[in-house]
Amino acid sequence: MKKLISIAVLSAAAASPAFAEGPYLGATYNSLGITDSRIGGVELDVDTLGVVGGYELSPNLAIEGRLLTGVDEENSGAFRAEVDSYIGANLLGKLPLNNQFSLYGTLGYGFLDANVSGPGFNTSDDDGALSYGGGVMYTAGSVNIRAGYEMLYDKDNIEADGLNLTATFAF
Repeated sequence: MKKLISIAVLSAAAASPAFAEGPYLGATYNSLGITDSRIGGVELDVDTLGVVGGYELSPNLAIEGRLLTGVDEENSGAFRAEVDSYIGANLLGKLPLNNQFSLYGTLGYGFLDANVSGPGFNTSDDDGALSYGGGVMYTAGSVNIRAGYEMLYDKDNIEADGLNLTATFAF
């Protein structure tokens, strides 16, 4: 009986790599709303572009890293916001609806380097915080396209959240 259990455990362990889907690489765009509690609820829109890379551990779970940079800054009256960089790592969970569409959710940690200024203050925040989000994913062969909402940073006085569009290619 012990031999049978050992064989079953070893067979399961040997079969587990078959679940690994492999690496992927892609591009991501975020339309972020940057708010700072010191500017009275004014939301400043900043666009970011970046690269995303990850590894699918199973059809329903992946680990992912991101590197983003701001491509513009927002000046709204006396207020200004810009994103210098964002570096993050996430778990990505997927719930398939059919062969092409899935719902997804992310949970991770990221470091935002952003500047917000207004009358009487100029602040630079370059700290880490919890990130999370969710949306819908379309899969066509080795290409995935995701669209959703993400909270990239919410700490102290600064919050950065908004819409996200990501395209990845599995290899």
